[in-house]
Amino acid sequence: MINPQEISSQIFSNRLRGFDPEEVKSYLAQVAEILALHLREKEDLKKENEGLKESVDIYKKREELMRDTLVAAQKFSAEIKSNAGREAEMLVKEAELRAEELMRIEKERLARLREEIKTLQFKRREIENDVMNMLNNLKDLIHTYQQEDEEYGKISYLDS
Repeated sequence: MINPQEISSQIFSNRLRGFDPEEVKSYLAQVAEILALHLREKEDLKKENEGLKESVDIYKKREELMRDTLVAAQKFSAEIKSNAGREAEMLVKEAELRAEELMRIEKERLARLREEIKTLQFKRREIENDVMNMLNNLKDLIHTYQQEDEEYGKISYLDS
């Protein structure tokens, strides 16, 4: 992949009736600046995506811990039932409702994080497509310049 420094330091040979070197340098500097910006944005999105993945892992661990906690609470409730009857049933119901609410909250957070990850992946693909389109346009422009150079070479002058 071509980097911004390569674009901005590109040197073209001079030809009679060629392009204005300053204009070409200016244009290449602009292209290099845009490419650098896109590369920084891509790197920022990559870092953000990694951070979100870490957050998802944390929430998965919390969910596992909550499941383990729920299992432990169910075992505890069975022991309480044998000892306290009605009081144990009320405690178990309360614990289950709290656990379900926490699970619901964590599932909502996980769904939001997954949606954010999808959005970031979409944005990354957009940036990649923009960069590819820009490079294809530059390739087409260079090809056009080459064709024009060939046409100029075919012109015979009357003075010869």
